[in-house]
Amino acid sequence: MTNWGKAMRRVLLKWMLSLTAILITLAGFAPASEAALPYRTMSTDASGKPIPAPHGYVPDRLIDGLQNPEHILINANEELYVADTGNDRVVIMDMEGQILRTIPDGGEVADQREQLRRPEGLYVTDAGELYVADTGSRRIAVFDAEGRFVREYTSPESPYLPANYLFVPAKIVLDNRGYMYIANKGGYQGLLQLTSEGEFSGFFGANKVPYSWIDRMKRRFYTEEQLREEQQKLPGAITNMAMDSRGFIYTVNRGLAQGEIKKLSLGGKDLLNDTDFSPDLGPLNRFSFEAITVDRHGIMTVIESAGGRIYQYDSEGKRLFQFGNDFSVSPRFGLFRRPTGVAVNQQGDLFVADGDLGVIQVFKQTEFGELVHQAVVLDEEGRYAEAKPVWERILVLDGMFNRANQGIAKAEYAAGRYEEARKHFALAYDKEGYSEAFWQIRMSWLLRYFGSLATLLAAAWAGGSLWAAIKRWRGREMSDSGAADELQTASSRKSSWHTGWRLLLRVLRQPVNGMYEIANSPETKLAFAFTLVAAAFAVHVAGLAVTSFVFADTLFADVSLLSEALKFFLLFSGWILSNYLVGSVMKGEGTLRKVFIVNSYALAPFLFFNLPVRLMTNVLTLQEQAFFQIAIAGLVLWVLILLFIASQTVHNFNAKEAIGINTVSLFTFACIGIFGFALIGLLYQAYDFFIQFGREVIQRV
Repeated sequence: MTNWGKAMRRVLLKWMLSLTAILITLAGFAPASEAALPYRTMSTDASGKPIPAPHGYVPDRLIDGLQNPEHILINANEELYVADTGNDRVVIMDMEGQILRTIPDGGEVADQREQLRRPEGLYVTDAGELYVADTGSRRIAVFDAEGRFVREYTSPESPYLPANYLFVPAKIVLDNRGYMYIANKGGYQGLLQLTSEGEFSGFFGANKVPYSWIDRMKRRFYTEEQLREEQQKLPGAITNMAMDSRGFIYTVNRGLAQGEIKKLSLGGKDLLNDTDFSPDLGPLNRFSFEAITVDRHGIMTVIESAGGRIYQYDSEGKRLFQFGNDFSVSPRFGLFRRPTGVAVNQQGDLFVADGDLGVIQVFKQTEFGELVHQAVVLDEEGRYAEAKPVWERILVLDGMFNRANQGIAKAEYAAGRYEEARKHFALAYDKEGYSEAFWQIRMSWLLRYFGSLATLLAAAWAGGSLWAAIKRWRGREMSDSGAADELQTASSRKSSWHTGWRLLLRVLRQPVNGMYEIANSPETKLAFAFTLVAAAFAVHVAGLAVTSFVFADTLFADVSLLSEALKFFLLFSGWILSNYLVGSVMKGEGTLRKVFIVNSYALAPFLFFNLPVRLMTNVLTLQEQAFFQIAIAGLVLWVLILLFIASQTVHNFNAKEAIGINTVSLFTFACIGIFGFALIGLLYQAYDFFIQFGREVIQRV
């Protein structure tokens, strides 16, 4: 396509956007019309999971007349500064888009240093001085409040700079000392730091090189020559930045798996703790933040270039809103072709520049968006009581916005109403908050009932001791009278199910003798073994259901019973098959029937103790999580020991041979799993092929 064709296409797109903006403005923004916006708005719950939300922002108006705007900002006087890169100028506008002045002013340039070449970054000081990252001229140009050229900074000279360092400034901010922090194009060393005189002061906020365990192994075992031949890894580059009213520098970092946004203190420490901002947003080759702005309350607004979306986070990095979309999907007002810059005014309106369309789209806050911002700011300032009615109003507008429950819970906790706080923390799935509230409730309960509880436990212990003594005395009498022989005869007449339960209990008390009797007794029934395995799965599911959500990896409502059943039964049957096959090869005595039976009895600890351990989580807090983890680890270890004894006993091996068969069984089990997945994949591909083939045949017929 020729340059003329591209220009005409850009003009048509601008006209389309302008017409859409006019129609939307005439129609107004009643709640009913918000549903027709060309994008969905998402937020997150208290745990960070994405959830749909009412619109926090809606398109309001359009500012055009620009060409490839690469950066925008709003100063304290509510003036909009635009790096109009394609027109080699800086444009200063009011909030409605009316041009106040330009730099250069469009007339004859008296001093050639006033001329700009593809400026890409701006910064305005409190005194009104404008610092321009004049990228095409490879310098920083400074203008006074009236737009007159003052001075320039070119490439600094320092022996501490790399010999091949190329000074191509793209973005700039200043701290209260007048030090400049410059994002250099292609610079991976961090922000270039210059003094107010333009002298090199160092690099700031550099990212670390990500190293995997494979890289560490290479460094340990490769020779120096091999390491030199390896492709050199570089840290992620800082592509954009902003500074808040307190002097914190926010950087946008490309090519990082986490820490895409950093909030840097004066010492260069990331106060957001290397947060992963894109766990659910897609791979890095399809997702990259482009620009950032921060309002006076520390709320961050970031634009993402590939998907044309806007992301908004609170001061701790928790997502508040996500909206927007790619213009190519549906060319409508409110969508973006290539968003390049973002700014926010004192009213909370967002200004988003689109480099390809050459426009600035303005988004206005809805009532819901204003309430969320107000409540979040009050919470961060610790004013929970004031935030509570705001959160309650948010719940009226969106009952699914469970972050509001978290805010209400904080207010209730601060007021000492711990039971109410616990309920709202549970609704918000806030594990830490719930644990803190429950700790207070439990402590209050213990202080009130500790005396009665201690008396009850002492009485129970005394009663148990007395009952044990009576049983021992009666046992001696029965032994003297020969009643024991009669009981033994009666027990022999009981059913095989009774024998099964007796052996199950014996496995817990005497695992070696119990397993030997199970493996060699003709009374052990296959039906009872199947019952044990089915009961173990039922106990597993019941355990998931009764586990406190504080300790649960997944909420029980989100658990797939089919998935749990497949995992449980495939693992158990895979182990049985592996152990039997390896035992047969190694001349073990166990048949498939016996291997299955003894391994089913090895689940005894899980059957008896998994549910009590899971129930225990309902009286524990997060601080006591170690007790739960130790109990679960103990159960797993107990079952593994019984599986080892079962394998040794059923195949009649000594300890050394048992170690060998179990090791080979584990390897065989892994191979069966790999081949199983491969087979499932091939079957699925074959199924998909025949389905597609059938559809094509039907279409052709």
